[in-house]
Amino acid sequence: MKHLSLPNDSLRNVLLLSAVFCTLCSLPVHAESDVDEAPLLMLRFSKEHSDTEEHWANMLSILRQYPECCDEVWFSTGTTVPPLEVHAAHVEMMKRGKADLQRLGIGTSVQVQMTIGHGDSSHTPAGWEAKTWTGWTGSTGVEARYCNCPRQPEFLNYIRAMARLYAEVHPRTVWIDDDLRYDNHYPATRDSRLGCWCATCLKAFSDEEHRMWTRETLDQAMASDPQLATRWKAFSIESLRRIAEIIAQETKAVSPETRMGYQKTFWDEDSTVVRVILQTLARVSGQRVDYRPGGSAYYDRKHPAEQIVKSMDAARFMRVMGCPDYVATWCPEVESWPRHYGSRTAQSVLLEAFTGLAYGMNAVSMYVTDRWEETPELQARSMIGPVADGADVLRRYAHANRATEAVGFRCDGDDNHPLYEFGTLGVPVLPGMGRSLGTLTRDELSPVSIYGEPSSAVQRVRQQMDERAPSPVLCLSPYVGLLIPRVLADGTLRTVGLLNGRIDTQGPIRLCLRSLPSDVQKVTWRELRRRPVRLKIERDEDGVAYVSVPSVGAWNAGFLEIGTVSRK
Repeated sequence: MKHLSLPNDSLRNVLLLSAVFCTLCSLPVHAESDVDEAPLLMLRFSKEHSDTEEHWANMLSILRQYPECCDEVWFSTGTTVPPLEVHAAHVEMMKRGKADLQRLGIGTSVQVQMTIGHGDSSHTPAGWEAKTWTGWTGSTGVEARYCNCPRQPEFLNYIRAMARLYAEVHPRTVWIDDDLRYDNHYPATRDSRLGCWCATCLKAFSDEEHRMWTRETLDQAMASDPQLATRWKAFSIESLRRIAEIIAQETKAVSPETRMGYQKTFWDEDSTVVRVILQTLARVSGQRVDYRPGGSAYYDRKHPAEQIVKSMDAARFMRVMGCPDYVATWCPEVESWPRHYGSRTAQSVLLEAFTGLAYGMNAVSMYVTDRWEETPELQARSMIGPVADGADVLRRYAHANRATEAVGFRCDGDDNHPLYEFGTLGVPVLPGMGRSLGTLTRDELSPVSIYGEPSSAVQRVRQQMDERAPSPVLCLSPYVGLLIPRVLADGTLRTVGLLNGRIDTQGPIRLCLRSLPSDVQKVTWRELRRRPVRLKIERDEDGVAYVSVPSVGAWNAGFLEIGTVSRK
């Protein structure tokens, strides 16, 4: 496979390069070999899950109970800057943990959870003994003490040594956390322009510009010089890119078989940062890379629909990125914060994972267990056990969706809330990649209020949309929720996902199935945390196929599995 290359020098023209990336990135179906090798369900840990024998024993006891809950575990390097000896001891713990996981059939990856740092409010004073360099500094002069300047030589040497240590674990993937960003490092970035404005960064930029800038003169000049602001942004992105490059170089030197991954939100004003870092990781490692989009929707106490819109946002960002061939794994962030009993339920974790897979992701990253403020028994019973109970449906769904694409109506713009509301009519919608039935305007997304109209009015909307562009599936029953058909390249219907958007059971739900092979007599309804049900296909005198899903549980999801799906 060919990779695009990036220059090693400063990315002064990075915005121009991003346009080139957009042109060169193709839209292939993921190679089957990549999918076969990739874990589907990944359970992400904090450092505290494996920093002591007691903590690891607690987590291992849960995984032994429910090994089917995940295919891979992400160990964490932690979110502080301790002496390298502390990292070295943790690496030895990880090696023993990796051996324990192998006996359970679970793989191992490592997350570099600390590069720049998330912000002072996210860190505690303990564990920063090795930090001797300046923190991230904003254009206002405010410094984030528990974040790092990306160009300090001592910091870069520390990152290099740390990356080399953790590569000794020989993980499947080294994931770089989303603190590798040029904004959102509180309090430095509050009321600040992007980038680090410390003396080291200002001098490096001044050297490139052949002009001496101070924090005040640069800030004033940017206000009236957009080209200068563009060059500063490129400089700031290059600061991040060099850190990613160092981690990839050291990883490859010790563990050349290890892949590289990057975690980043999908809220950027453009996709430049993600593209540049992923391309750098691909170039240095010589392999396709992994990407985890995500951000927010961590609580069930807020409207749970936000978690589904988050899946749509991840799918939309895949479309913005163009699904480039250098990205092998797209695993949305499914997270709880804080990770306490009252924060989030396993049911919402499963639903977000399901919709991520429905809309084009091919793996799931779950960060859902805490740092032992809750007992292992409670975490096993309330989170890991129920996730394991739904894991088989997720695995079957992902397998059945191979080489397929979602079908639905697309909406222009970057706000998926109206698309979600429209989708709860049972009309297929398409937030990301897939086979579009047409593009809807914002005005067309609210033809009827599903909360204030009878089901007959909703059915008229479905019929009108179907007449406009026939869908592979038409819902014929009162139903409030999402309907997501996926088809093969020739249009043959492969799966139909249903997500019940109500807090009560719905059903029976009668569906008209188009593009169904004539020899299909039965399908299987597979619902999360429920037993599978075989359903008989009915055909009218014209050969049109119908099926009735007996019920979908309250705020639950499932899919029609068409044909027999063989799994290795």
